[in-house]
Amino acid sequence: MLFFTQVIVSGLTLGSIYALTALGYVIIFRSTGVVNFAQGEMMMVGAVLALVLHKDFGLGYVTECSLAVLGAWVLGAVIERVAYRPLVDAPLFTVILSTVAVGQMLRSGVRVLRGQELSLFPPILSTEPFSAAGIRLTPLNLGITVIAVLLLGAFVTFFRRTWIGWAMRATAQNKEAAALVGVSIPRVFSVSWSLAAALAAAAGILLAPLIIISPDMGVIGIKGFIAAILGGFNSLPGAVVGGVLLGVLENLAGVYVSSAFKDVVTFGVLLAVLILRPAGILGRPEIRRA
Repeated sequence: MLFFTQVIVSGLTLGSIYALTALGYVIIFRSTGVVNFAQGEMMMVGAVLALVLHKDFGLGYVTECSLAVLGAWVLGAVIERVAYRPLVDAPLFTVILSTVAVGQMLRSGVRVLRGQELSLFPPILSTEPFSAAGIRLTPLNLGITVIAVLLLGAFVTFFRRTWIGWAMRATAQNKEAAALVGVSIPRVFSVSWSLAAALAAAAGILLAPLIIISPDMGVIGIKGFIAAILGGFNSLPGAVVGGVLLGVLENLAGVYVSSAFKDVVTFGVLLAVLILRPAGILGRPEIRRA
């Protein structure tokens, strides 16, 4: 039982990173109805920006990470203005393809500027393990989980307590009605894309000490997409639940089945959820009127 608990606790670190990425997908989908397939590349951009600021400028962890997230926020606003807003009346498939193109451009741009292989972002906390109630932890993994939870808490506060958060919720429910009461829909779209980009960058920075940073690390963002589907693509709490669940499932599959089959197990669970509950664990079925 102790070993089982250890596996679950270890999966929470990865799950919290998936949750941040999944939130980005859901934020954009709820406000615009678009799935942003460049979200994984935004995660990569956040990690690369933090690494460049660390190696080339040595500004200190807090400053580097803050500037990297801020840079991602600005980039998200630029992407919304250039790749989404001109296509707002285009078919949905066209808009989705534009996000795929943006992702490829970001990946290729980083490869041209920084090369194919980058390096490991140095951990801000120790990787030496310690025991707590018989469970082995490391300060790094514990710190990543705590920071991710704090970021999730900050996002919930922003979403529920600020005017722009209220405007985002109103726009998600009914764009026309929100516009009638004075909500600037273009501004909501811009903030939604910027916030999603910032969350992805934060996830990339937290993930950076655990993997080698490269232009292709954005492929991990697809796990955030899966987490959003598991939890419910129209549910913000569902995105968090889906992310944590996916991280734990991957860890359990890697330990009790095989690391080579963990993706098979993960996608098998995804398929089961789609069959039994297509809207996701906490998602609400959408009723389409003829």
